[in-house]
Parts: sequence; structure tokens; C-alpha cells
Amino acid sequence: MDKKLLVTAAVGKTHGYDGFLRIHPMSGETGHLEKLHDCVIETRDGKQVAVSVLETRKHADCFLMKFTSYDTKEKAAVLSGGRMLIQRDQAPELKKGEYYIADLFSLDVICNGQKAGVVESVCDGAQADYLMIRKNDGRTVLVPNMPPFVSRPDFESNSITVLMKELLES
Repeated sequence: MDKKLLVTAAVGKTHGYDGFLRIHPMSGETGHLEKLHDCVIETRDGKQVAVSVLETRKHADCFLMKFTSYDTKEKAAVLSGGRMLIQRDQAPELKKGEYYIADLFSLDVICNGQKAGVVESVCDGAQADYLMIRKNDGRTVLVPNMPPFVSRPDFESNSITVLMKELLES
């Protein structure tokens, strides 16, 4: 995935007959979505579609968006189940110490002072996200992205340290 694009929301079911889709922001914030003019929708089959925002609105407990050329329920349904990607400069501002999950991808994984692998992806977990690490031998392991298992990511050195070597042994 293009590192300039960030996944900001899940695209839910259609709402009504006018092509509105329910949008579920990853951060819970909608302010940045209300200002969007263009974005990319990655469909369920992995195809990326550039779209222009026609209208946004809040309705009860959900946030709705409508896109140009997808202005009927049937057309909009094609985007349902996808992911919304936006340019990094359109994302909500980070607070000190925060980072985007996308920034973890491709970090070198260090254990006992040596490179042990690379962060390949991040998966949702019940208590924390899990780092999917591709070890140097080609095998993958899942490691919780939380202390006491890993350090905070060091973006200057492009690395994250696994603090318990047993997590890499499988």
C-alpha cells in the first residue's frame, strides 16, 4: 500500500436509496471526514477506486457519505465493505507520542541487539494490536504491540524492539 495513503475508515452498508454509505472512522473522529473532497475506496476485492465526496451528514448514531457516480443504493453497494484511504495530510492531527498504524509497516524488528525480522502487517486483537513479524528465516509470528512485549517504535532508526525473545521462537 502507498505509504502516503492511510486507512481512515471502514465503509459500511448503504443507508437509504440516495447512495449514502455508513462510514465507521477508525479513530472515532469525523471532523476530518467532513472536510474531505476526494479519497480512495479500497473495495472488498482489493481494487482501489478514486472517488469525490458529494455530501456528508450525521444521522442518529452514524456518519454518512455520498460519492459522485455512486449516487444510488445499487451503485453505492459496490463500495460497501471496503476501506476508505486518505492522504496523510488529510488525516487527524496526531498528539505527542501517537503514530499511525501504517507507520509500523516495514519497521525492522530488533531482539537482543540484532535484526530478527520485519513488521509485515498489524492485526486487531482483543487487548492490543498484534504485529505480524516476518522473521529472518521466513516464518511469521504474532507479537502483541504493547509493553512488556515490545518497545515503543523508534521511527528515527526505523525499528521496534521485541523485549521477550521467547515471542519470536516458534
